[in-house]
Amino acid sequence: MVLRKCRPIPLLLVLAWIFVWGCAQTNVRLGEESDAEAPPTSFTPTPDAGDADAPAVEALLCIGTECPEPFATCAAATGPAYKCGTDLARDPKNCGACGNECLVYKPLHMTSRCIEGVCELQCMNEPGYPTDRRNCNGEVDDGCEVDVLVDPKNCGACGNACAAGQPCLKGKCGCPAGQIACGGVCVNPSIDDLNCGECGVECEPPKDACSSMPERAYYGCVGGSCGRLKCGGFSADCNGDVATNTCSSDGCEVADLRTDRNNCGGCGIACAAGEECLNEGFGYECAVPCSRFGKVYCPNTDECVDFLTDPNHCGGCGSFCPAAGANQIRVCDKGLCKYDCAPGFADCNGNTADGCETNLRAHPGNCGSCGNRCDVAEGQPCVEGKCLMTECDGEVTK
Repeated sequence: MVLRKCRPIPLLLVLAWIFVWGCAQTNVRLGEESDAEAPPTSFTPTPDAGDADAPAVEALLCIGTECPEPFATCAAATGPAYKCGTDLARDPKNCGACGNECLVYKPLHMTSRCIEGVCELQCMNEPGYPTDRRNCNGEVDDGCEVDVLVDPKNCGACGNACAAGQPCLKGKCGCPAGQIACGGVCVNPSIDDLNCGECGVECEPPKDACSSMPERAYYGCVGGSCGRLKCGGFSADCNGDVATNTCSSDGCEVADLRTDRNNCGGCGIACAAGEECLNEGFGYECAVPCSRFGKVYCPNTDECVDFLTDPNHCGGCGSFCPAAGANQIRVCDKGLCKYDCAPGFADCNGNTADGCETNLRAHPGNCGSCGNRCDVAEGQPCVEGKCLMTECDGEVTK
């Protein structure tokens, strides 16, 4: 028998064959047993919503003609009634349904506003009056029955009761330092002629009162004691002789601390040239009128104004910007009168006489902007400044 010498197989080739054979077997993770029933490994990704290679599917859009919720076509008090021009969810004149108006109930200190198509009651404070009305008992019949700024049983908040005899002032119980509560009112017992030293002590002239009273002086409460000479109103005894309580005093020689340039707000406070004695919310003091606010004083209306921005004093005192047209706002821009359209309106016809006549939120011929026309022939409305579109049946794939 002839023996042939075999050529040795290179080690790298053997290892490569083993690796290929192993890859051809079922995919097995380290630490797991092999499963003959497991499917072979796939390297083809499955398309899903996040796959960039998946085909894009878009909804078809067609012209809409039916009012989408919560919009409806309601008769307008003024101007045309646009199709789908009323938002029933927010319109206080048509809340939830055409003609359903949210009302004001002044005797009950209540009003109502349209929220999601329902008139919701809420407390109302009269403009110009410092009140904070609350419905503390939860009853609708008597409305917002409590003003928490002054009610001692509900001071600052419903149910927050002050101690017996304590008043409620600006929503806080009790009196400021140096004052006492008398009949639910805070008074200063050191100078109050009706509650001198304590509640209910009313001062009367003494038996030895002066037959001829010093000018602007009278007998009252000083230092918590009655029968003392004192100044009335805003007059002042700047030389101090009234305090001696003698009938020969020259009285309260300063007639009014509010107007005296040499005694402005107090004895001896003299105003410099150009200053006036006035009260701009900080008590009477010497100041150039309105200068601290960067404004100018207009004596004809007795107010501080800004000539650059005030439409009632545009460029000068009393320089009034004329009344604006429909849906226009008067604007003083750097001392010149101008007019801006109210939000959502525009002057599409170019005629200043009728102001900003176009409602861009609902006008089908000027929807969102002047000249942007909806398909009126098909009945397409303008809803919130956009020509109404709706999804059609079917899909389009790109």
